[in-house]
Amino acid sequence: MRHAAPATKILLDERIDASLEEVSRVCAQVAALARSRGGEEWAGALDLGLTEAMTNVVRHGYSGRAGLYIDVRCTDDGQWLQLQLGDCGTPIPAPLWAAADGSVFDFDSNDVQTVPEGGMGLSLIRACFDESSYHSDAQGNHLLLRKRMPTGAA
Repeated sequence: MRHAAPATKILLDERIDASLEEVSRVCAQVAALARSRGGEEWAGALDLGLTEAMTNVVRHGYSGRAGLYIDVRCTDDGQWLQLQLGDCGTPIPAPLWAAADGSVFDFDSNDVQTVPEGGMGLSLIRACFDESSYHSDAQGNHLLLRKRMPTGAA
């Protein structure tokens, strides 16, 4: 007997102003949804990655310009919590996304000279999620972030 795949629940689907205040509000809302599904530690990693991603849009994609937006969609299919972000800011250069493999975290924490001064954000985002993808096209920038639900999560 074949079991039907669980229905995907849309938890959040909004177009928000690209401001740090709105980013904070939405991240808190998503973190609360995540905690109810996967616990504090699991939700904390998701919140950290989402906050970094959305803050990057405001600060780097839009350079702080007012009157712009971020599309945020959060879904739960019973196995994955999925976040889709869309914006029309400056795209992430493909080499930067490709290089965000976590190697930036390979430094000697006891030697301050080896700690990178920047460039950790994309690697941090990717480290917080089990799967991530990014592309830019004529409609804008599209970031997909997926985190597998912990075993036993509903």
